[in-house]
Amino acid sequence: MKFNKLTLGVIACTLGTSIYTYQLYAGKSPQAAMEVVNPQNTVSSEKKDNSVLVNSLNDAQALFNTLYKPVDKNGLKNKEDLENFNKAKSSEFKFIAYLDDVLSVFQYKNIKIYKNNGEERYLVVFSHQEATISDLSDQSSSLDLFLFKKSGEGYELIAQTEKEGLGNGMREIFSQTYNNIMNTEPLDMGKKFKGFIIDLPYGGGGDEAHIPNIIVIDEEEKNIKNINLNDEIVFSAQSWGDINPKYNFSSFYVLNEQSEHNGIFDLEVFYEGENDVRKSLDHPPKIVPYNIRKTYQFNGKSYELEFEKPNNFSESSNYDDYAKHFSTFDKGGYAPVPYKSIFDLVDKNYGDYWLSKGIRAYKPSQKTEEFFTWKMKGIKVFGLDVIGVKRGVCNISGDDACGYAADTIVVFDASVDQARRILKEKKFVDYANLTADQKGTYPYLDSIVFNGEKKAALFSINENP
Repeated sequence: MKFNKLTLGVIACTLGTSIYTYQLYAGKSPQAAMEVVNPQNTVSSEKKDNSVLVNSLNDAQALFNTLYKPVDKNGLKNKEDLENFNKAKSSEFKFIAYLDDVLSVFQYKNIKIYKNNGEERYLVVFSHQEATISDLSDQSSSLDLFLFKKSGEGYELIAQTEKEGLGNGMREIFSQTYNNIMNTEPLDMGKKFKGFIIDLPYGGGGDEAHIPNIIVIDEEEKNIKNINLNDEIVFSAQSWGDINPKYNFSSFYVLNEQSEHNGIFDLEVFYEGENDVRKSLDHPPKIVPYNIRKTYQFNGKSYELEFEKPNNFSESSNYDDYAKHFSTFDKGGYAPVPYKSIFDLVDKNYGDYWLSKGIRAYKPSQKTEEFFTWKMKGIKVFGLDVIGVKRGVCNISGDDACGYAADTIVVFDASVDQARRILKEKKFVDYANLTADQKGTYPYLDSIVFNGEKKAALFSINENP
C-alpha cells in the first residue's frame, strides 16, 4: 500500500469517518443527465429536441421547476416526509424535491459567468441536502452545477453534475468547493475542457491531508464530473501534537499543457518534505525524505501515476542548485497560484508552499533587486480582484535564501479606500489600521504602484529578516 493510502487510512481512523465517502462521489461514472432533470410545463422553460431551454436565469423558482421535480404536500410518500416538509418550509431551503426516494431540500446559490473560447457560459449553482437532517444549514450541503449557454433569446442547458452533486455534505468541503468555484476562473484542463482543481482538507486529531478535487466540465458529454484519483493523490500531509510518527510534506502542481492524454493535460506534482512510506499500519513507521516529482496521466477515467523522479525544485534535496530551476514555466508573467493560497494569506497572514516555492517555478512579469512580480487573473478574495503577487528576493538573480524572501504582497484592482471598506465589512478588521494585537496576525493594507497605477495591496512583511 502506498503511503498516500496509508495517510488516508490513518486520518479516517482518527475521524471515525471513512475517506471512502470522498472516493464514492469522486469516482462515480459520469452520466449524461441527472435523473432529477425533467422540465415542468412552465412559461419560462421548454424542452425541444431533447434540449432544456429557459428564457431567464434570474427566476430561481422557474429554474428549480425546470431542473428538478418539485413536490408539494399532496405528493409526499409518508408521514415522516410530511414532518420534514413542514420543517423545511420554515428554513432557508424553500425548494423541495425527491432525489430517488429521498426527500431533499434545495437552495438557489448563485450564477457564475465565464467564457469558453470567447463564448459566455453561465454556471447556475444550487445546493441540496436530505430533508431529514435536523440542522438545515447549507454549509453541510452538496452542490448541483448546471451550465447554460446563450441560445437565441434564451439559454440552453449544456452540462450538469450527477444528482449526488459536489461537496459530499461535509461543511468544510462544501464551503471550500463553493468558494473556489465562485471566486476563480475555470482552468484549462485540456484543449477542449475547462475545470477546477480544489485543495480540500481531510483530517483531525493530529493528522491532516489535503486531497485535490479535480472537476472537469465536459460540454461534449454534457456533464460536470470529478476525475477519479486511483492513486489517491495527496497534495500535502502532516502529523502534529501527540501523533507519531511525525511527518510533513507539501507540494505545488503544474498542468503540463505540452502533454495531453485523452483530452486532459498531465498533472505534475512537486513534493518536498518527509513522508511515512511503510506499506501498512501493521509495519513500523518508516520516515524518509519525500522530494520527488510525480507525473499523472489521464487514462479516460482517472489520473494514474505514470512515473516519478527527483524534484530538482526541492531545497531539501538540491540545496546548491534548486534556485536555478526557478522561472522554469513561462505563462507570460502569470502564475496559476490557487485560490486557497491567496485567501489564506489575506485571511490569516499564512503563506503556504505555493507562495514560498511554487510561484517561483513560474517566470515573473517583472524583476527588481527586492521583489519579483507575477500577474494574477481570475481570482477574487472577499469580492476583490487579485491582479498581482510580489515575492521578496535577495538579489536580481531571484535567490531566496534570506529573510527578505519571505516578504509577500498581494495586489488588488481597487483603491485603498475601496479595499479597506470591503475587508472591514467581511472580516471586521481594519487592515489599514491594525491594533498591536492584530499585527502579525493579519497583513497590513497600503497602496502600491502596479503597472503604473496606484492600487491597494496587502503586505505580509518579515519585520526581522
